[in-house]
Order: sequence, then C-alpha cells, then structure tokens
Amino acid sequence: MSQTHDQPTSVPIMREVLKWSLVLTVAIAVVGGVVGWFVAGWPGLWSAVVAAVLTLLFTGVTELSIILAARYDPIYFVAVILGAWILKFLVFLGALALVKQLDFTHDWMLWSCMVLAMLGQLAIDVIVVARSRHGYVSEARLPGDDEPR
Repeated sequence: MSQTHDQPTSVPIMREVLKWSLVLTVAIAVVGGVVGWFVAGWPGLWSAVVAAVLTLLFTGVTELSIILAARYDPIYFVAVILGAWILKFLVFLGALALVKQLDFTHDWMLWSCMVLAMLGQLAIDVIVVARSRHGYVSEARLPGDDEPR
C-alpha cells in the first residue's frame, strides 16, 4: 500500500533549513552584536544586526521560493528559483550600496558577520540535507500507478 503525499518531499527539508536559519540569524545578531560592541561600539553592534537581517532575508527568500516552487511543474520551478536568485542578487547589491553610505555601520564587522553567516548557512544546508532521509528520486510515477511513490 502506498502513501499519499499532500506536499512534495523536499518541503519538510526546506522547513528544517528555514528553522535553523532563524537560529543562525539570532546567533549572528547576538554574538556579532556583542563582539561588534567591543570592537567598534554602536556601529559594530548595528553592523552585526544588519548582517543578521540580510542573512535572514536572503536565506529566507531561497528557502521559501523552493518551498513554494516545489508544488509547480519543473519548468516553473526553475523559473521561480532563477527569478528569486536574480532578485536576491540585485537587492543584495542595492542593500550593500545603501549600507555602505550610512554612518552607523562598521565595514569590518559587517563583512565579517556576513562571511560567518554565509559559512554558517552553508553548514546548515549540508547538515540538514545530509541527515534527511530523502530518496534520490521523489514523487516517481511508474506506469499504472495512480499515486506517487
């Protein structure tokens, strides 16, 4: 007897990644804020907070776009993901240009918190996907099957 799937099998994995991304964002804001305070005062603290918000924004867009696009046909999935990546890239360049002109950030703290956030997000992605019990082929349909396997 086969199971019915109300959602694509990648959705629970991406929800787990999103949950740990929230934890990473809080950790970057708190730890980076404390270190930033001691390194550069208020600009260091605000730089860590800005880096944490940018981390959440960009990782959240990726994860949410995958969760939403997983329900569509593969060509639309690719279009949604590619569109989200292009949008993220343009917003990222605009956000960095804006933040660079503001006086309340410290360049070194902003850069270091963003690099640590990217490395942390990469680790989260690898660990969650490696621990997931997801088959190589999901929602496969064989001839004569009415439900995905």
